[in-house]
Amino acid sequence: MSDPAPHKEPERQYYFIEKAKEYVRKEAEEAGRPMTFCVTTFGCQMNARDSEKLRGILLEIGYEEASEEEADFVIFNTCTVRKCEYESLRTLGQLKSHKKKNPHMKIALCGCMMQEPEVVEKLRTSYRFVALIFGTHNIYKFAELITAVYESGRMVIDIWKDTDKIVEDLPNDRKYS
Repeated sequence: MSDPAPHKEPERQYYFIEKAKEYVRKEAEEAGRPMTFCVTTFGCQMNARDSEKLRGILLEIGYEEASEEEADFVIFNTCTVRKCEYESLRTLGQLKSHKKKNPHMKIALCGCMMQEPEVVEKLRTSYRFVALIFGTHNIYKFAELITAVYESGRMVIDIWKDTDKIVEDLPNDRKYS
């Protein structure tokens, strides 16, 4: 896929879904098994809805759902309203040993807790094994951010203060009515 990414949404995100699909396919081939994911939601109903979007994109790019301990891609969708910082960071710390055993494992954090600069700084300095950190305003860019993780091989941090952009018509896996 050497064509430049479209500028218009959601076409831009579908371009990155296809690109991410190729990275996941190659990684599964290398591992000799399907790549797996787990989305863990810490927080409110908005987080639950956003987690459906994350799950839909991960399924679309070729991941299969698994438990947190077995997953190759683990994402925590966090909330500040429900005060889940301690629980999410404790669980994140426990994943470090799983990551050491699984070279394919990528860990991501998103949600409103990531909108707090001091939380992001703590993650950036103390949890260097995290691959991706993004906030609430750019969740629609998830496939693009996954592609950036694959292409950079480094921690990707993409936090927006706010946005007027709403991008619909992206994959999502509804779990709740």
